[in-house]
Amino acid sequence: MAHSLHIRETELPKRIGLDDWMSRVAELAPKVHDGWDADDIHDLRTAIRRCRTMAEGLSEVNPDPGWRKLKKSTRKLFRALGDLRDSHVKLEWIKKLAPASDPLRKLLTQSISPRMAAQQEACQKALAKFDPKEWRRLSKKLSDRAQFFPPESVVYQRLALTRLNEAALQHQVARQGRSRIAWHRLRMALKHFRYTLENFVPQHGEPWMENLKRMQDLLGDVHDLDVLRREIWRHKKKSDISQIERWLALIQKRRARRLADFASLVVGNPPVWQVWRGGFRSVPTLQFVPVPPAATPAVHSAS
Repeated sequence: MAHSLHIRETELPKRIGLDDWMSRVAELAPKVHDGWDADDIHDLRTAIRRCRTMAEGLSEVNPDPGWRKLKKSTRKLFRALGDLRDSHVKLEWIKKLAPASDPLRKLLTQSISPRMAAQQEACQKALAKFDPKEWRRLSKKLSDRAQFFPPESVVYQRLALTRLNEAALQHQVARQGRSRIAWHRLRMALKHFRYTLENFVPQHGEPWMENLKRMQDLLGDVHDLDVLRREIWRHKKKSDISQIERWLALIQKRRARRLADFASLVVGNPPVWQVWRGGFRSVPTLQFVPVPPAATPAVHSAS
């Protein structure tokens, strides 16, 4: 089962559309600054990511300089929150993988905790430059542009299909190369597809959402484990190599299990990509990129 850090997003209030998610960002920014709660940090970063993803999609169907402004105004904050979020995730996985008496767990915790102070300071600086009033003015300005096409329109269905094809193509790349970067890119492609469905074509996406969220959660765990693995390698000169190898074996076991679960959701007769494409076949003039069926991919560690 995917751990709580990835289940959290599904528990957020039901929101659809750019206005709602931009309002969510404005609500959460001061809350994060006041308390620095890990869940609030995650929720704010998720809300910003949704806004940025929608802006990217909307820029393709209704170009406007406001979309670029939205992404530029959140870039530094989004990255700073991501660094702090990675530290939270690493600490949670460290606690999952070993008891408090484990020497490598102690070393990792002692290394990560001080860095979090600097990461929080970077977030504070980024939040200080984030103006909720200006953000709300931008939201009001972009509102009409975001609603130029109605939900479920052919334009948005084409956009959703484009995102689906991107995810399917990235899955092929990940299966062939099996690198951590490829799996991470697939995870991001699935997020973009999901956000496009939820906000632009929710009726089309509703039947697939449970599986899509599950796939996203599994790849989220894979990404977290890869981040932790890189952290462990940083300490190879300070630790007993047998300790390093034991931790890497634990990580690989968890990672392999999640990739196997992911494969079971994707590979079928027909494959999930084909099933999802079938939901758009009634839309005229859409171009379909065929993805040949494949056997369950072998699971290897990231390169």
